[in-house]
Amino acid sequence: MPVEFKLGNSGYTLGVEEELCIVDASTGELVPKIEEIMSRLPEDLAEAVSYELFQSVLEIKTPVCRTVGEAERVLRELRGRVGSWTAACGASLASAGTHPFSRYRDQKVTEHERYRQVIEELRWVATREVIFGQHVHVAVPGPEEAIQAHNRLAEQAPLLLALSANSPYWQGMDTGFESSRVQIFETFPRAGMPPAFPEYAAFEAYVDLMVECGAMDDYTFCWWDVRPHPKLGTIELRVLDSQTHLRHAVALTALTQCIVASSLEDEDAPKGPYHRDIALENKWRASRRGLDAAFFDVDERRNVPARDLARAAVERLRPHAQQLGCEEELLGVLEIVEGGSGSRRQREIYEKSGDFLDVVAFLIEGTRPALAGEPS
Repeated sequence: MPVEFKLGNSGYTLGVEEELCIVDASTGELVPKIEEIMSRLPEDLAEAVSYELFQSVLEIKTPVCRTVGEAERVLRELRGRVGSWTAACGASLASAGTHPFSRYRDQKVTEHERYRQVIEELRWVATREVIFGQHVHVAVPGPEEAIQAHNRLAEQAPLLLALSANSPYWQGMDTGFESSRVQIFETFPRAGMPPAFPEYAAFEAYVDLMVECGAMDDYTFCWWDVRPHPKLGTIELRVLDSQTHLRHAVALTALTQCIVASSLEDEDAPKGPYHRDIALENKWRASRRGLDAAFFDVDERRNVPARDLARAAVERLRPHAQQLGCEEELLGVLEIVEGGSGSRRQREIYEKSGDFLDVVAFLIEGTRPALAGEPS
């Protein structure tokens, strides 16, 4: 059965979703406050905030935005306003790829049919999924363009992961990884690096087969790091850890948008399926070592430091950023390259104090922009 692709546009409009922790500011623990928060939100925020698998998680999401700058303004307002309503419920928002110490066994599942279905089918694998990601949607003109962008974005997923790495701690332990979140999530079926589709028909055939064999209801149960999203007419990046600082989330959004534009507009952009085996190895390195990793370059047949690749990507993509109006935001990637990802900062704080509460306090403070629209 065909998977109808909503015709997009050539302007690379975008949308961003951020999964955030709901924490008790005094104990630092995750708290199941989503129902209370949702019940108190004003009507104009109803479409911008949604439930996730656990009651200690909420998602904020932008509408379709024409530019990265517009998305930044919306996210700033959402972080501020939703943060204020969360505070009115006796909790705080914190953004990272994992919570440093709260136990997954203590989390309450959200009462929703889809989530009940996931828990019933995946059991222990799903109950451990107390993780938090940033998703970026970029509109593309049509289905074949979606597959071209899919392959090129998948090639760059390891670099994007290294830049976003923000989950060194889990269940009160240092995992030794810069991004432990992706290791947890890859235990899901149909997760991790996606298939290397040669054309849209191959994606449709995959979806048909998985539905026919009873693995899933529709393509939204493909939880890959990159996936076409036909209902929205977008390509969706899902590999990113949630970012503590909004400016880092915005920089990664700009990088994603520019990679998609480059994949469809550059005459020398690679065509066809990406080299999935190499991408898998590079992703492992990104998860383990973050920006200290070196990734194998298939064309040059050598390992290249992640920081060098990031700098080169920014320089190569600047013409697209200028055209899209996000050059300043793209240059924010260099701040991450020089200053380190969120994992580095979390470790610096814990190594200094030895107290995870200080890490959570940093996450809360970093997540909070200038507050707007506080409850009366």
